[in-house]
Amino acid sequence: MFSLFRSRRHGETEVVPTEDDFFRRYERLLPNRSVFKKQGESHAEIDLRLVQKIEDLLVPKLGAWEQTDRWFHQMDFYGNGVRSLVFRRDLFPRSDIPALRSLLIGEHAEFTILCRATESLLGRSNEQSGNEDDYLAIWHSGFLATRRLADTLSGDA
Repeated sequence: MFSLFRSRRHGETEVVPTEDDFFRRYERLLPNRSVFKKQGESHAEIDLRLVQKIEDLLVPKLGAWEQTDRWFHQMDFYGNGVRSLVFRRDLFPRSDIPALRSLLIGEHAEFTILCRATESLLGRSNEQSGNEDDYLAIWHSGFLATRRLADTLSGDA
């Protein structure tokens, strides 16, 4: 079974207490984005190949993300090397995290997969649900996670 804390013992995982802490640290840990600028026009094609790999992995297990309340793949293209995924908390693909990380090799080695776990994808705000969202950033070199999600992913919750 996958455990973030097992990865943590090898210095590959960092855990922070809150969403605010996550994004402060996340910004500092993002790889140098000059590699994407150097790719020029080919960056969009490289990004789409990663999109396809992610969907090849997750769609068979979670179903298509379009018009569903299960998960969402942000398809806006910013050219920044970040693939953003949102999952309903109870469907967060714990067992697929190693496979997602394994996609970040070769032409995708500098990319980031940013995952958010939320109670509902149907527009209820955190204030209405009383829950904060949790985050996991996946890089080829490691992970950054909010404490609650890290505990859940490690079976410690």
